[in-house]
Amino acid sequence: MLARGHSHVSQVKRADEQVREKLLLPFMKHKEWIDQDQLKGPDEFRNLVEEWTLPPAFHSVLQRSLQNRKSCTSLQSKSEFTDFDLSFHVSFGNETVVSLPSFGIIERIERFREDPVSELAGSEENPDDWHCILPPETECQERKLTVVFMAYNPDRLGKTFNQINTMLTSSDWKMIVEEVVLVWNGPRAVEESLVGQDMLKFAETQALRVVYPLRMGLENDLMNRYHPKVVLVKTKAILYYDDDGPFYSFAAVQGGFELWKRHSSSQVGAMAREITYGERQRSEHLRLLGGQHANDSQFVAHCTNVNDKVDYNYRYFANYDANMVLPSGSILHSNYLCFLWHPVLEPIREFVRSHPVRPDDVTVSMVVSQLAGKAPRVYSRRLTADDGSTQQEGRKPKRRKEQKRRRLTANNTITDAEPGHVADLLRHRRLMFGIDWDAKGGMNDQKKYWAALRTEAINALVQYFGSINSGSIGWCEGSPLYYNEKVDGRCKPSMARIGWLPWMNKDGTPKDSCP
Repeated sequence: MLARGHSHVSQVKRADEQVREKLLLPFMKHKEWIDQDQLKGPDEFRNLVEEWTLPPAFHSVLQRSLQNRKSCTSLQSKSEFTDFDLSFHVSFGNETVVSLPSFGIIERIERFREDPVSELAGSEENPDDWHCILPPETECQERKLTVVFMAYNPDRLGKTFNQINTMLTSSDWKMIVEEVVLVWNGPRAVEESLVGQDMLKFAETQALRVVYPLRMGLENDLMNRYHPKVVLVKTKAILYYDDDGPFYSFAAVQGGFELWKRHSSSQVGAMAREITYGERQRSEHLRLLGGQHANDSQFVAHCTNVNDKVDYNYRYFANYDANMVLPSGSILHSNYLCFLWHPVLEPIREFVRSHPVRPDDVTVSMVVSQLAGKAPRVYSRRLTADDGSTQQEGRKPKRRKEQKRRRLTANNTITDAEPGHVADLLRHRRLMFGIDWDAKGGMNDQKKYWAALRTEAINALVQYFGSINSGSIGWCEGSPLYYNEKVDGRCKPSMARIGWLPWMNKDGTPKDSCP
């Protein structure tokens, strides 16, 4: 694994010497490399400088960052220019957390393109594994998806196994589920619990695979669920879940899957979060929208030289204006796995491993939106029968407390962290920090502290690329009955009912039209 990031190599070795220093690939045994090298002559080592070609999608990311850096620079005169935030660490209360430098992606891509061997020092990668291709805009012909769960504790497998059992034995779920992959990301064995033993026995006769990235040489990393050589999926669509859910009904997931088919180059999710722009950025965002109520294909510059800061809004799940989605219930095209683990993004993966909140969800949404050139799409995570009681044409919809929640602002963030608190989080990190984000009350101190840490992580990632997407388009787009620009989430009510989704029929079946 790369640990070099943007640091300079004090002593650069000749390229042919570096190529000969075979190190362990996460997914290969060292003996395999020894055996391969013993069969090679001195002139048979590959010229990695010539063979490493970055996928074209990274060039688009580079051009966007270069343009935004130029725009940010123009906001100040030469005499007033205060430079960008190039920090690798920032203060959080009384402690320090890891960060990323502004527009760091520019240097990383340019240096990798010029000298991949030096950038890969201390690692062994095969260029043939990283010919990444962006997915198409639509995948209307797809009929099935792979479900990927991540788990680490054999004592809390009950809920996970129940959901896996349902997905592989229920007649409804079997129509869309090709396979379930459980990424086991903990040091303890699955079979240490009775439920784990039952699950492994179940896997002998069902389409369930348990994979062990730690045994493959990878670190305990939330990004492991996105590693193409760990999950080895056969479908184009991947549905992700944390081990503790929340899990959604078949009707809701089918609605999300059908939305993904029509927007397969986007990440699609159900638990979506708005990242609130800074004051200057809000003005820029309005200019980019040009009078439209939504446009998911624009990017707002993030200029640390003029103190741009964004905030993590945990107060409600957004339909419109969401810049990221949480993993549970998210759907992603399998082509993106190659990009997410491409060597050029190793500094970002190292950031995820090192930051207290392990922000894999923010990272995936950020990287995918930069590559796709658009924000995520959002589907309704609850989809129940429409009994006509919530909203009918000509009837005023019921007000919901959820839509009146206020946003998290800079004044709400926690700045006085207790000494040792961040280190404690590093030791006891759970996938969702044990917080019930759907709860209407309670755990407010934990939510605020967690949100403040996530805000730091989000700012680091946004400034690394130098921009953030312009926000999602919600499930109620094209349904004037349920769109309401006056509410925070902008779909009112925030959850749909069967027959309300524009891409589904009144009876909840998919429409033939795609896209």
